[in-house]
Amino acid sequence: MKQSFWKFFFLIWLVCISNASHALEVIEILGGKASQIPVAVIPFKDNNAQKSMQLMHEVITNDLNRSGLFSSIDISGVSDYPIDEREVNFSNWAALQSQFIVVGKIDAIGRSNSQMQVTWSLIDIYKEKTVLSVAIKGQPSQYRVIAHRIADTIYEKLTGSKGVFDTNIAFVKKLGKEKYSLFIADYDGHNPRAIVNSRYSIISPRWSPNGKKIAYVSFEKKKPVIYVQDIETGKRTLLANFRGNNSAPAWSPDSKKLAIVLTYSANSQIYTIDADGKNIKQLMRTRSINTEPAWSPNGKEIYFSSDRAGSAQIYKVDVDTNEVVRVTFEGNNNVSPSLSPDGKLLLFLNQDNGSYRVAIQNLLSNQMLKLTNGPDDESPIFSPNGHMVLFTYKDYGKVTKIGTVSINGLKMTPIDVGSEAILESTWGPLYD
Repeated sequence: MKQSFWKFFFLIWLVCISNASHALEVIEILGGKASQIPVAVIPFKDNNAQKSMQLMHEVITNDLNRSGLFSSIDISGVSDYPIDEREVNFSNWAALQSQFIVVGKIDAIGRSNSQMQVTWSLIDIYKEKTVLSVAIKGQPSQYRVIAHRIADTIYEKLTGSKGVFDTNIAFVKKLGKEKYSLFIADYDGHNPRAIVNSRYSIISPRWSPNGKKIAYVSFEKKKPVIYVQDIETGKRTLLANFRGNNSAPAWSPDSKKLAIVLTYSANSQIYTIDADGKNIKQLMRTRSINTEPAWSPNGKEIYFSSDRAGSAQIYKVDVDTNEVVRVTFEGNNNVSPSLSPDGKLLLFLNQDNGSYRVAIQNLLSNQMLKLTNGPDDESPIFSPNGHMVLFTYKDYGKVTKIGTVSINGLKMTPIDVGSEAILESTWGPLYD
């Protein structure tokens, strides 16, 4: 991160400890340093296979670290691994400055030991007590899913917010000269599977809030058109193939409508359309370019980028009244808006001195923070809990990759999905 990081911003993560729970509060201040919760994830005692023990420990640790809200404690010098509170030497762990430790064991259960049960605990070192104790059953092949769910449970207990480690992302890969694929994978890039393969470019994937469909732009009709694909059945529907270009799909919060961009009559203009392709409606009638729509969480406003002031800036329009208000002012250009789930933060690309960087703006104070160093970052989108950002970036100025950055700016983590170029990406919703 830039040395000037702490000069700009407003957001500090303060860990508030109470007898009932540990909750995360977002405090708006200028300056200060974000607090991270020190946690040691101890390799679980595995009565079956050493490999799965180590892998689960690594997955949980990586999940918590990626969030930017936790710092992992180095346990390389620790020889005894406790499995529950009775075996914990609290003074030793306090000396390592660990506020919490995660311990557990893995047992084979079921017929022919075909299943495993993971019994784990979250222990507060300062209070010398167990905060959580949980048992999870599953197949050995599901160790990553189980580890993600353990990390989600820890995250929610210590922050008060849902974790996103058991969610999915989607991304477009360019696999060759005329080969493009839209993949779905775990949030950290593992277990990818292609749901669309095409000879033609695919861009702008967007996951519906209900998790059932993905909208995307395809060039297979020799121009950009918008398809909607059912993830479970694989059925896809041509949503928009109007005269000119059809692009930039954005789902409404209830998944019943999309905002899209058409060049039907002139410059790029924003329209709304029902998810079944009916009831198309133009929002604004201007000579300027209006593009990259993003719905507010309440569905009453759409944020978008426009050149109406000379440079590209972000505005919002009231869906019912068409009243337009400018939102961004800092930097040469600001594009690609996205709203946090609570509607308090605006995510976008800020262009200054020739570089595009991921930035967020507090919509109450209008203060801005640049999260990345650029210079060629693209397509930022919030995680479903609003605490992380998925985006694409140039790997040393060459191949486009994807990664996440925490919104406190403390942790940027690449996502390894292979050596091929990534065109764009999107993050799926939380699942019950």
